[in-house]
Amino acid sequence: MTNMERDNRSYRGLLQSNDGFITRVVEANEQTITFETQFGLSQNLIAQLKQQPQHVFFSERSRIARLGIQITCEPPTADNLEGDTLRLIQRADAMIPGYPGLSELGEFFTAGLPVGRMVFCDPEALLTSDELMSAIERAELKLPASTAISSDGSIVIAPHKVIYELKKGIDRGTFGRILLRDDGREILNRYQVMKPVQAVTIPAGEGVITTCSMYLNDHYVVLQSGYALGRNLPATVLDPIKTRGIRIYLEIVNGSTHPIVNPLISARIYGKPKQARRDRRKITAETARALSYEDMQALEARMRLDNNAFCHYVEKPVAIIEKRTQKISDARVFLNGPEKVCPVSKAECTAARRDFSPKSKCNHIYATSKINLRANKRGATLVFKYFPNIMEHRDIINMACAGSVGALYFFEPSSEHGPFLSEQDHHRLQEYHTFGIDVYWVCGLNQRLMIHTIRDGKGYFVAPERLADFHKSMLFAFYGSTSELSQEGVQRLGALMDALVDFWGKRIGIVTGGGSGVMEEANTQARKRGILSGANFLEITDQPMTTDVDFCQVFQATCRHSRQKWFEVASFPIFNVGGLGSLEELGITLCNMKLSIMERVPIILFNTQGGNQFWGGIAGQLEAMVHAGRAPAWILNNIIITDNPHVVIDAYRERLQLF
Repeated sequence: MTNMERDNRSYRGLLQSNDGFITRVVEANEQTITFETQFGLSQNLIAQLKQQPQHVFFSERSRIARLGIQITCEPPTADNLEGDTLRLIQRADAMIPGYPGLSELGEFFTAGLPVGRMVFCDPEALLTSDELMSAIERAELKLPASTAISSDGSIVIAPHKVIYELKKGIDRGTFGRILLRDDGREILNRYQVMKPVQAVTIPAGEGVITTCSMYLNDHYVVLQSGYALGRNLPATVLDPIKTRGIRIYLEIVNGSTHPIVNPLISARIYGKPKQARRDRRKITAETARALSYEDMQALEARMRLDNNAFCHYVEKPVAIIEKRTQKISDARVFLNGPEKVCPVSKAECTAARRDFSPKSKCNHIYATSKINLRANKRGATLVFKYFPNIMEHRDIINMACAGSVGALYFFEPSSEHGPFLSEQDHHRLQEYHTFGIDVYWVCGLNQRLMIHTIRDGKGYFVAPERLADFHKSMLFAFYGSTSELSQEGVQRLGALMDALVDFWGKRIGIVTGGGSGVMEEANTQARKRGILSGANFLEITDQPMTTDVDFCQVFQATCRHSRQKWFEVASFPIFNVGGLGSLEELGITLCNMKLSIMERVPIILFNTQGGNQFWGGIAGQLEAMVHAGRAPAWILNNIIITDNPHVVIDAYRERLQLF
């Protein structure tokens, strides 16, 4: 796995290949394309391919299947191996009427297109019926409400009474973005629209795209092929973490000579193998040894003592630690500023250092420019007093391109805004991730080392010991006022938290705004129950910060609305008694659902203080909007106003159609 592929795949517990991609096209026409695909395999996966090839399966990329294209190949064997590379001849066919077909999509089936991956389905991890029922009772997974469980542990799923069609008039450029871009699935979500039906009917020889609801944490589901009740396209593995939602797509083909009404899909469920196997694939420095918080404090003290630069803006020294030693005592400190006394006044300096144009009175000589040529050891570590500015960022990226830097530590996000990052800083963090630089915050908020990681396209700082939990836990966004709750409100919030844990299991977490009142109490309640707690802190003056968190992100006041996007890592929103801020966040959430940016899940308006009066006006306003044709009618079914935790859980079970 390369640095650019770092995401939660490392935590899904599957023994799988890298994304396989087309290396050459063998033959192509408007009906069929035959091509060679290359898959990068770890040593463990190679061993399983040699020993148990019958348990290694190809799983098609979901966005390709959702466009009605089936990719098939002969079962892989060790004969197809070239070193650690598996090469297979595969074939693509258009299978579902109403979708574009290869006459429109064929031009994208060229060298470099990712098509899917190889997955080892460990027979030792296959669940029996008793093991499956036990896992369900422990709330370790949530299956569709229609699930039937057989005595051998296999399940049968009836999909939702819906089919999905593509909007008309999609041009080839859009199809290209769907197939080629990282956010292609999100783009497809906006163009693939749901159509309710009384019965899902598949004529002979045709197919449909439909959905089911499913939430997986550690288990994975393998769809089984069959013609009697419908055959799923080869997107056969529904893997942990990624499979969470009410739109888990099923692409079902009728291979029989008779129509199928309300198809059924059979599947097997796998958990952790009885004898755990570790995939030895390199996952990068997210799991590697990091310097300790105490080490970095000692280095910060040394950087302060060594800081005798000829510059008014002196608090930006940079230390470099070579990879071969990783010793603080061997760190070299480079000072900010020119080699002789700068002639401008402090006032001129303050203004000039914000101006990076050629007319600036500041020469912008930063320590990073001094170490650029000397940092010639691969994977060196850079340590900053403050998060890098634009000029330092340029130097760091140049060093990363030369392979000279592997990790970056910083003590303070900003010299002017304290523990808060700017909009530009968040973009720079994304770029460090892209260039394979691991970023650590020596965090003064909670006196611990935090590592930057990406989840669902959003960067967060996470305590290293909770990194796996962060990627694997399903999150709830808890909104609410900074005002203190009554004792009854505290008890009611605790009862809600207990109900969530009972229904969804311990692999959940919350994310708040990091303030006082409801947010602080939610953090306290999460701590008591041992579930993950995080915050999106905002630079404002009307509330203290609750800093005892497992993960966080920090935002300057100028990126307040951008900060709201970071709540999209949560699967479900819960609005407690709140004020104008909560009202704004509710409006953004409703709009995101309308725009298909997030799933149409239940929106809980929880009357934390009791009664149903506080949020009652919202229901009336939404009814007026729907009646006037200014809001979609489905939104009324997604609003749940209650002070009863059991009503919340019933809404999740019924609205999400869960077992």
